[in-house]
Amino acid sequence: MDPDIKRKLFVAAERAANTLIRTVGPLFIALAVMLIGMAVFVYFTVVFPQFYTWDEDYIWTKFWYYVGLVFSIYIVVCIAFHYYMAVRTKPGGVLTGSTAPTSSEAEDPSIQDLFLELEEYQEFPKTCKKCHLPKPERAHHCSICKRCVLRFDHHCPWISNCVGYFNHRYFVLFMSYLVFGCFYFVAVGWQPFLRSVDLADDYDEWEVWVPKPYMALSYLLAFAIGIALGGMCSWHYYLIITAQTTVEFYNNQYAKKSAKQKGEVFINPYNLGALNNLREFFNVGRNHPVYTIFLPIPVPPAGNGKFWEKNVNHYSAVNRTGYSEDDDSS
Repeated sequence: MDPDIKRKLFVAAERAANTLIRTVGPLFIALAVMLIGMAVFVYFTVVFPQFYTWDEDYIWTKFWYYVGLVFSIYIVVCIAFHYYMAVRTKPGGVLTGSTAPTSSEAEDPSIQDLFLELEEYQEFPKTCKKCHLPKPERAHHCSICKRCVLRFDHHCPWISNCVGYFNHRYFVLFMSYLVFGCFYFVAVGWQPFLRSVDLADDYDEWEVWVPKPYMALSYLLAFAIGIALGGMCSWHYYLIITAQTTVEFYNNQYAKKSAKQKGEVFINPYNLGALNNLREFFNVGRNHPVYTIFLPIPVPPAGNGKFWEKNVNHYSAVNRTGYSEDDDSS
């Protein structure tokens, strides 16, 4: 087949896939809400009453009942809040509320202002090859949303949104609380699960009005999501403590190989140390207390997502290797 025809077919297939992902995004959100809602419903109607028993004769049972109730509601609220914020928060574009500009927008004052702003920090501001806008460091173009996103990590169909500078924190905390909630469900719900699949000694005793299949399905769903999402969540924490995004990780892997072939060492310019990277990502320490990580409240990231502090070893490393991690195609 003619290489030009193959390229055109590949581009057409890529565009079709991107359109499909963008179109079905709301369906993924609805499915996620439905599955999480079902698990929460089964937990409070089946698991919770059997694990946190109420006994009028013992005050400690009442105490742990209320502790468990408050704790369970807290986890559900944290999951719901951070998921809502991950979905509704714009990840951040190079221009507020902008899309790929047309030729008539080329002289838009806001674009000119951005060029001037970038020139204060970069000798030659980069321009995206696809949307033709100024491209700040760590920004990348999302082919699904058709725009450049600040500190772009990836496009997630489960939130029908890009994971970027302004919503990455909410996305990671949503995963964290959901993984914890799944494993908590598995830990306290194993006895009702065994009864629901007729494996317990008292399998004939099912006094709950919720059908057994709902309990079994919710338990298996919590276990599967906990394992799968736990791996993804761990991956994101690795990226956080090493000051990388998913896109940057693959770019950095290529840079490391190139530097190794030259007998040099690649240094990630944004890596300020594991603890500082965590503080910067969650924006705690200087601007917000650490305990805000455990509260369902909005906490914006520090800065504007266009300029980044670099480690002291970066500048000499760039001079030796001549490589910057922004030297990739849009």
